[in-house]
Amino acid sequence: MASETARAVQEKHDVSAALARAMRRIVKSGRQTKRSAVRLAIVEAIGDGTFAPGDYLPPETGLAETFDVSLGTVQAALEQLKQMGMIVRRRGDGTRVAAAEPLSRNVWHFRFLDKRTGAPLLKLKESISVDTVAAAGEAAAFLGDPPDVVRIRRHLVMSGGMKVGAEMFLRPELVPGLTRLDPGELTMINIRPYLAERYGIVPAEASNLVRVSVLDAENALIFGLPAGKPVFEILARTRAADSSPIYFQRIFVPVDACDLSF
Repeated sequence: MASETARAVQEKHDVSAALARAMRRIVKSGRQTKRSAVRLAIVEAIGDGTFAPGDYLPPETGLAETFDVSLGTVQAALEQLKQMGMIVRRRGDGTRVAAAEPLSRNVWHFRFLDKRTGAPLLKLKESISVDTVAAAGEAAAFLGDPPDVVRIRRHLVMSGGMKVGAEMFLRPELVPGLTRLDPGELTMINIRPYLAERYGIVPAEASNLVRVSVLDAENALIFGLPAGKPVFEILARTRAADSSPIYFQRIFVPVDACDLSF
């Protein structure tokens, strides 16, 4: 019994130490808010195996002490991770790492599945950029042919190492100041609740189209995907309650890397 207690204490210490190291490394850049740093530190701990699917996270008060932040900051970060489907929170049951629910289901309403096992693939890493570009192609047509659009570009790595590229285009007047935001604030979050919270943008209608295409050299280079090979090209269009367009999104997924489930 004594040895089991000592082992449990050591495991708790090791988890806290791993979380604290991740937090210090993220905060060192000086660019992240405390909420984003907490969120990213927990994501890193899940990605490197510190927490396995189904594992309980430490209590909120323990996380606040480990990260040296307020309880409210921890709760806000955990809520973002819940929105993504990365964790499960139930009153009286604590907070657990999601055992099977993939991030992609909550973010894009479909799942990436491992071709061999059928298991959902989770989003483990992400880099993001936000800029303003000249409107063109299908995005411009859907958004009403504005001269410029705000582009949110994402490079994602799923479990198993699968790479995914994604771009979202919005009219600039809908998201003032977004291009001045530290991209880290958008890393590893569900963008829809963020847009609703910050800008009051709430989609009322969405349509999705999946087609198989061959990725051109330019986009292959941008997203680190193989050129000349087939990809699932997923197109998403959302509108507000008054039918005005909100955003156009396209996602590139290698066909030979996964199956899609809707």
